[in-house]
Amino acid sequence: MEKEYRLDKTRQEEIIKALQAKNVFQPCPRCRNLEFEVIGESLIPLHEPKGSSWWATAPEIPVVLVSCNNCGYIAQHATGVLGLSRRA
Repeated sequence: MEKEYRLDKTRQEEIIKALQAKNVFQPCPRCRNLEFEVIGESLIPLHEPKGSSWWATAPEIPVVLVSCNNCGYIAQHATGVLGLSRRA
């Protein structure tokens, strides 16, 4: 059985306020819909280029996932830029 993942209401509201503070109000780039939902948080792994060690201190980027309510397009926003602390 598939487990459903949901953010708690407090964290979801915190994310929405952070997005609004950054003026994230543009329509969906695929279908032009204006309604979105914060659906979760994730990590984007960074892979160190061969022969380079400058990425060694940042192996992943925490992101917020936002989905269009019409077509399902998913956008990712870096939590650090939004001023959100990372959740464990």
